[in-house]
Amino acid sequence: MRVLGKISHISKRGNIIARSKNTPPFKAKVFTSKGQLLGKVHDIFGPTKMPYILIKPIRAINSKNIENRVGESLYIEREWGRKKRKRKK
Repeated sequence: MRVLGKISHISKRGNIIARSKNTPPFKAKVFTSKGQLLGKVHDIFGPTKMPYILIKPIRAINSKNIENRVGESLYIEREWGRKKRKRKK
């Protein structure tokens, strides 16, 4: 897994706002440090060098538990982007 960034805060609607050093793809799965699925990337906004990332949490996660995780590192799937095609010999 690759490091996405750290949780900045929780929005009023219960979405997670994270700060990142690089831009992830849309709909990439986001995981906690323990490997638990947290949600998916829904939107990217702000400056290009350090963008903010809006993460829609999965339904099973309680928003009160997320508030305690502010500052925690988040991770995304290692393989993202286009997959290379294998050549036939």
